[in-house]
Amino acid sequence: MNKSTKGAIGAAAAAVLLLGGAGTLAFWSDSATVNGGSVNAGFLTLDDGVCDADWVYADGGNAGAPVVNFVPGDAITKDCEFVIGAEGDNLEASPTIPDTIVITPAPAAPSFTATVDATYALPGGPLAADDTITEENDGDTLTASIVVTIPFGNATTINANDTQNITASLANLTVALTQDLGADNPNP
Repeated sequence: MNKSTKGAIGAAAAAVLLLGGAGTLAFWSDSATVNGGSVNAGFLTLDDGVCDADWVYADGGNAGAPVVNFVPGDAITKDCEFVIGAEGDNLEASPTIPDTIVITPAPAAPSFTATVDATYALPGGPLAADDTITEENDGDTLTASIVVTIPFGNATTINANDTQNITASLANLTVALTQDLGADNPNP
């Protein structure tokens, strides 16, 4: 074998040895444990509250007078006060109340539904529609002015005469504080 053939074979063998190692790459690595620690959760509470003893008329000639004998179309109101518990760095909440209430007459007559509305106030004044409750309100008193409007009867929902000479028992209403998930929430 001549020198050039031996050289070519040697070069080919060297190339095979070098390429054979290309499939394995050795590198060093290590890992470390991160202590997870702990974080505290906030809270949102509303106590059971205290309400005015009686319903009063919301408007009209008897506004503010106790309800003795309602008629269809009357709006009656009651104020309730609740103590807010609110703690959370990004907490924003709004008060809510159902839109309707069931009224059960006695003596027996068909139950009927009345509309419900409420306005809310904090010690600093009325709570506007876009205002929220935050942890700055922790311990504040939320006042809910609840208005129930007695419906007029009609042939499809209730006979108008069914609401005469009755005692109307209003179902319980639930005022709630619910966390807002609006645009300002960093965790939508």
